Amino acid sequence: MIHRQNYLDVRAYLHHMDRRVGRHPSTIIKYWTQLRHLLEWADETPLPQARGIDPALPTYIITARNDGKDSRLTYITIYKTLTTVRAFFQFARLEFPQRYRRISESWIELLRPSRLSQPVPQLQEHRFYSIDDVRRIMSVSVETLHDARAQVAVAMLFCSGMRPDTLASLPIACVDLARRRILQIPSLGPRTKNNKAAITYLLDIPDLLQIISTWQDRLIAARFTPDSLWYATLNNDGTQLTATTRAIVGRASVIGDDIRMICKKAGVEYRSPHKLRHGHIVYARNLAHDMAQLKAISQNVMHSSVVITDQVYAALTDDQVGSIIAGLGLPSPNRARLLGEGSGQGDLILQLTALLDQLRAREDIQQR
Repeated sequence: MIHRQNYLDVRAYLHHMDRRVGRHPSTIIKYWTQLRHLLEWADETPLPQARGIDPALPTYIITARNDGKDSRLTYITIYKTLTTVRAFFQFARLEFPQRYRRISESWIELLRPSRLSQPVPQLQEHRFYSIDDVRRIMSVSVETLHDARAQVAVAMLFCSGMRPDTLASLPIACVDLARRRILQIPSLGPRTKNNKAAITYLLDIPDLLQIISTWQDRLIAARFTPDSLWYATLNNDGTQLTATTRAIVGRASVIGDDIRMICKKAGVEYRSPHKLRHGHIVYARNLAHDMAQLKAISQNVMHSSVVITDQVYAALTDDQVGSIIAGLGLPSPNRARLLGEGSGQGDLILQLTALLDQLRAREDIQQR
């Protein structure tokens, strides 16, 4: 049974992160999910006495679940959970100093993933939707509105690079197809990561833009008000689109379900909707010719630095690495042929890698 005061202390922390720090409601939900593991681990023991609980939290959490599934929590889930738990105890030491006086800084620092929870090293597969994958999905014969909505989700996420939750909450008024731009401005309705605001642009891929335009012009813009959701809701039997002006938290999961369905019909391996954002970046990067274009790609996906875009999304595929290594030492024309056939990269990969290394070094110096 969960100790009542433990529950109240956790609620106080969530209230602090919500009202004082201003975390997004979806983030508060994640914190609560993570801190439930802490409450269940402590059981009836007051959290100020947590140092005496056996097994220690990093050991307990390896096999802990509160969603009914049998498999272990992933390493990243354990890592994030313990990060939140450490933040909670830091808060509790400051907010309730008398009750939490036995919780030391050194003990809090021990709340980190154990070696047993670390994943077995594996080769990391560079997974994303390629333009060929997307076009196979676009070639599926559309028989229902559900099919059409799933196809346009794929086209829009790939062309825009926006996050799925932004698409799920995007009003019609924020899509300016005449200028191929998206108004990702939270005050207008769309949800963005960390409430960032930006005007972003669609890739110029005519066949995908045609599908996006058909959806907007024929199916939603003429029937619904500008504040209605662009990714319109379906009625219960899926035969009609309905006007909705507010997207519930978690609606992005509907996009995932739609994409899974259309991938199955197209014979394309399903990956998460976020992998379309990844595909957007890889496709655009392969067409880039200079640093200005790379910077534009980074800003278009609302990253604060081109280094972030490169580190998180722009890892070279195994084939590209093989081509680069094979081309080392060759005369420039041959090296360009090996690297870039049809990709627009050639020597640019080597030039940009050097420039990105310089940027990383500059950021490291600034952080120090």
